[in-house]
This record gives sequence, structure tokens and C-alpha cells, in this order.
Amino acid sequence: MAQHIDRLARPYLTVEPGPCGPGAWQVVAGAEPPEDAARETVTAQGEDSVRYAVDHPRRTVHHLAPGGEPWVVQSLLRATRAIHRSTAARQGMLFLHAGLVQLDGLGVALVGGSRAGKTTFVMASVLHGAGVMVCNDDVSLTAQPDGSGVLGAGWPRSVSVRLDTLDLLFGPEKARTVLSSLTHPANRTLGSLRASGVEEHGTALIYPWEYADLLDTRIGRSAGVDAIVHLSLADDPSETGVAEVPQAERAALLERHVLGLPNKHLNIFGHAPDGSGPGRTRDALTALPTFRFRYAFADAGREVARLAGHLRARVPSPRRSPEQRLTDRAAPAAPGHHR
Repeated sequence: MAQHIDRLARPYLTVEPGPCGPGAWQVVAGAEPPEDAARETVTAQGEDSVRYAVDHPRRTVHHLAPGGEPWVVQSLLRATRAIHRSTAARQGMLFLHAGLVQLDGLGVALVGGSRAGKTTFVMASVLHGAGVMVCNDDVSLTAQPDGSGVLGAGWPRSVSVRLDTLDLLFGPEKARTVLSSLTHPANRTLGSLRASGVEEHGTALIYPWEYADLLDTRIGRSAGVDAIVHLSLADDPSETGVAEVPQAERAALLERHVLGLPNKHLNIFGHAPDGSGPGRTRDALTALPTFRFRYAFADAGREVARLAGHLRARVPSPRRSPEQRLTDRAAPAAPGHHR
């Protein structure tokens, strides 16, 4: 079980054998929780509900259901991630509805809501040799104490990808092969959303290690942020283009995508920040070059080159080395190990 969780968690967290330290939260399966443990249910659209029991006095999260190894592994990973993200929030990290990619040597935060085209753009950038993904969604950000910029960190979570993105990037035949090879247990039921008309395009979930194998790439654990791009899909090719966001509009535009909670589920560990970290990070982000970019879904590959060229011409080259801009070390505020 630990080997499965370790594979899913990398490169963001590492799993090591040994007892938990004093006061650490534990995530367990197969043990009966006490009667007074608080019940928590995680329900995501198109997925089986996952049930937990939280024993606050003993700092233990029990996985209760569904059974079977795939769901137990996924459930333990989700709870572990929630504990670490809550800790990072208390230490001042800012969570943003955005992906983070190294695009032609620049760290670019791709900001946008669901279905804005973040994952499609990141995958297209990797396939065209211009990008390395740190994360495709819900990035955590912190202003460096020495004033050297903003560091973004990814988290171990599945990559949610539209089925027509797989068709676009790989062709229908290979896309079907890819879909049949994916191991996230929710993929067994997500097809019902498309069949029922709830989702027009359909969705699949890809674990990070599957993503790396599929795209023959590595995944960055963290990266410096050099530019902010507010991303959206154009309904018509004539609507595509890049435009700079004026300084006076940046703070309000960014605030619309700041996450009030570090986790979509299981915000049960406390998350209120201690100190002025989030404020410093907001200020540092609004000082970065910021753009709006609308792109045509069907031309994602060419649109990657278009945005990369635009940024190269307008964003100062960072003074950091490539090793500093894309690193395998954890962001300072994120705990790096879980036992």
C-alpha cells in the first residue's frame, strides 16, 4: 500500500517507513474508529462517495469506504494531501485556482476557473517541447522572504483532463488506448456524466506518474513565477489574442481566483494563516507582468508558440538559473515528508 501511495505522491511528497512524530496526524485504513469520531463524506460529481471518520483527540483520520485497494490508496492520499495543504495555509501560503508551467524557461502561472483550458494548454506545451508542468490546478504560492520573487508549488493530485483534449493531442485511436490504461478508480463512473448530458466533453483523471509516462516528461515539484496569464478559451478564432493587464486591474482580477480554503474537501485541520504571508504574496504577484490570453482549443499547439513568443518579448529574463527556476525541492512552507 505504501508503495502505491508513494508512486502517486511523487514528486511532490515522499513516503518513508517509520512512526509518526509527536502530535502528527495519521491517516489509516482497516482500523475501527471510536464511536465519537466525527463522520466526514467527500462527494465529487460522477464519483463514488468517500467516507471518513475523524478522531480529533488522537489526530487520526480513518478511511471507511469505498473498499478495495484503488479507492483505499486514493482516499489515504487525498487525506494526506489535505493535512499538508492545511499546514501550508497556516504557514502563510496563498492558494490560487491556476496551473503552473515552465514555458521556454519562464515560470508562468495560468490562472482560470474550471474549463478555462489550463490543462489542455499545459499538455500541449509539454508535447511541443516548450513546457514542463509543475501543476495543472490549485497551485500554492509564497513570496520569498529575501524578496527574490514568488515560488509556486504543486501537490499530488490527479490531472483532470477533457476527453476531447486527449483526442486533440493524441488522435482518437491512441486516446482510447490511453483512457483504457488509466487507473484512477473514479474513471469507472465518470463516463456517466457525459452519457447523462451533465458534461458535454467528458472527463478522465490521470495520476501524476501516468501523466509523466504518457507525455514522456518529468514533473517539476516547484518553480519560480515570472509572469501571470489569465487564460480562457475563445468561442471564435477572431477572439483569440494576448493583452496586457493594467497594473490597476491586476489585484481585483487575481482575487477572483484566490481559493478561500486550501482543500476542496476535508478542511478539518484548521487553515487560518498566522502572519502577513498571504498579503505579501498578493503584492508580489500583482507586481509581476500580467496578461490575458484567449486561445482556440483546436489550435492549442500553435497557441503555445504564440504565447511563448509574446512572453519572451515582454517578460524580463529571470536572474535565477534554470535549476533555481524549476527545482525538485519542496516549497519552504510545505511539509515534505509523511509517514
